[in-house]
Amino acid sequence: MTTTQPNTDNMVIIHQCFRDRFAAIPPLITDVPDGDTARAGVLVDFLIELTTALHYHHVAEDEALWPLLLNRVDDTSTILAMEEQHERIGELIDRALAQASAFRTSARGHRGEQLAATLTALSTALNTHLDDEETVALPLVEKHLTVDEWAHVGEIGHASIPKDRMLVFLGYILLSATDSQRAYFLAQSPLPARIAWRVLGRRKFEADYLRVHGHPSKNAVSAGPTSR
Repeated sequence: MTTTQPNTDNMVIIHQCFRDRFAAIPPLITDVPDGDTARAGVLVDFLIELTTALHYHHVAEDEALWPLLLNRVDDTSTILAMEEQHERIGELIDRALAQASAFRTSARGHRGEQLAATLTALSTALNTHLDDEETVALPLVEKHLTVDEWAHVGEIGHASIPKDRMLVFLGYILLSATDSQRAYFLAQSPLPARIAWRVLGRRKFEADYLRVHGHPSKNAVSAGPTSR
């Protein structure tokens, strides 16, 4: 059945993945043995991937979402406030990446503590922003955007993920989802993507989770359906 109203459920699922990943990384940083640059490098590489994904998620909103809403809603104050939140989060990302570069080189404990403190502040700011988006912005999207306009927002963020990492990122998204969200998210994916996830993706994700976290995921991700 054709709908004229955007469905924002996928965005809520992606938001939860960002919440969980940014909350998980500070203790991983502080647990790095002093001077273990190999372990520090693994975590910094993952942090760069994570912040890059978040950056382009925000680029999509800055370029393709906020301008539309600013032209279509009567009260623009909340949209302007969320734009300011993007700036604050961007500043924290820049600080974290500068600290991460120093941490990668030395893996010294004090540098890890500094980086973890910045990432904790980033996680807090991000949680507030995502809560505001879900409370205020997404209902406005459903009311004021077309299906195609909303799809374009998602396409910008999706294009930033390297093709060889898409199945791994899918795994992290599914890990943060509830059972019903996981089934829904997979059902919205193209059939080739669902087959690739079942055949190869889950295994690739579990290997990556082990590499980053040092242990298997406690909540193994279901393979999910391959057909509607």
